[in-house]
Amino acid sequence: MKSWSRYNTLFHSKNYGYFLYNAFSNILLELDEPHFRLLEQLRENPQQLLSISDPDFILLLEEQFVFSDKQIEQKKILLNRYQRNAKCFNATTLSLTICPTLACNFGCGYCFEHSQNSATVMSPKTIDQLMTVIKRFKEIKKLSVTWYGGEPTLAFETIKTLTESFSKLDMLFSDAGMVTNGYLLDKEKISQLNDLKIDSVQITLDGLEATHNKRRMLKNGGATFRTIIDNVEALMNSSYKGKCNIRVNIDKTNQHEYHSLRTELLDRFKGKKLMVDPGHINTVQNHVDDYQCVLCNTEWADFIIADYQNNGVMPRNGFFPEANPFNICMANSYTGFVIGPEGELYKCWKDVGKKGMTIGNIHNEEPIDNPDLVALYSIGTDPFNDDTCLECSMMPICSGGCVNTRLRVQQFGEKDENFCSLYKERLVTYLEAYYDSYRTREILSLMGTSAKPLTSKGYRMVQPAKKETTPGIRK
Repeated sequence: MKSWSRYNTLFHSKNYGYFLYNAFSNILLELDEPHFRLLEQLRENPQQLLSISDPDFILLLEEQFVFSDKQIEQKKILLNRYQRNAKCFNATTLSLTICPTLACNFGCGYCFEHSQNSATVMSPKTIDQLMTVIKRFKEIKKLSVTWYGGEPTLAFETIKTLTESFSKLDMLFSDAGMVTNGYLLDKEKISQLNDLKIDSVQITLDGLEATHNKRRMLKNGGATFRTIIDNVEALMNSSYKGKCNIRVNIDKTNQHEYHSLRTELLDRFKGKKLMVDPGHINTVQNHVDDYQCVLCNTEWADFIIADYQNNGVMPRNGFFPEANPFNICMANSYTGFVIGPEGELYKCWKDVGKKGMTIGNIHNEEPIDNPDLVALYSIGTDPFNDDTCLECSMMPICSGGCVNTRLRVQQFGEKDENFCSLYKERLVTYLEAYYDSYRTREILSLMGTSAKPLTSKGYRMVQPAKKETTPGIRK
């Protein structure tokens, strides 16, 4: 007998009407009140499903797992688990985040750099050894690289040397990304980005000029905002073929500045390949800043919703939940590594500089000498081993949340961290915002005709077309 899925959320929106969301199939049904009341009854007594006179409605509910056989649901979960493991151990793409140096010219209080004083730049010996290790991956077909740090532009010559070596490998190396504070990204470096195959640059700001200069200053306390903006101007007016993403770090103290800064930047660089997005600041372990008031997940969700309601700004990927049944990143990928300037290996960029979080060193005869940590990342953070996750109604679109945070909480006992999806506490609010934008587009497309929210059947699916996205590195 089919039963009401644990992944259903049936709700009434005061502003928009009646809906059913199912996380397993990631669909949103808009309902008229009779169908909503019917589903309320079926939720309590699934046997009444047999008495419904609308076979199309029954078929829809069954096809979208609103009502499902527990065994079929379990098989689907096992399939997702199998596919997750297959993706974790896929060996066709080698994903490297490379820190050519951990040195930085900034003194940002919330960054891990506050405890790192090393000015080491990757040596020729380490570069040669890195190439030797890369060539050991015989099955690799593609190399993916992100330049990170420290501040990678402090070791720009190293980036050039490695890029030249990567281009000679017997694997596809067609593009790279770079995360930089932007202060040293002058015209000379900009002119070389295309040749270095760097097709995406992420630059961080912390608010309007006065706020940014207090939080992202030079190590000697000097201001940085004007120089960064001048460099962005040079980048946008150059022959650079890639895109630039301005990440604006947000917390309680500067969230009110975001919209003004975003508007100013988008107006200034209108028509250019420039995007502006808010960034959720995360503190590092055992580090608290006097000025910093980090937004918790719920507050962050409220910030995103308020920006849409007050300013009409849609988040990059919209409001509709993005199905993420596998949650594969560098940390739990068999061929994903972060490499430090002395050849040290990590599984996550959040671990950079923490000696206890290295998994090995490329100079070792056997580069990975801490397989226990690798196993914790790949298997120990598997949400399919977590009964709480399996019972959660958001499991199919969350798949356990941030792997690094999950590891720190469940394996290392860190407190006051939340790796759960934003949708867990704000699902209905996000769906209401999505529907508002959906109806706005629909009404505009039907301008001059009669825009009806529902078909004569009294129900319809209103989720967006499926799409694939590529996660970026945050700093």
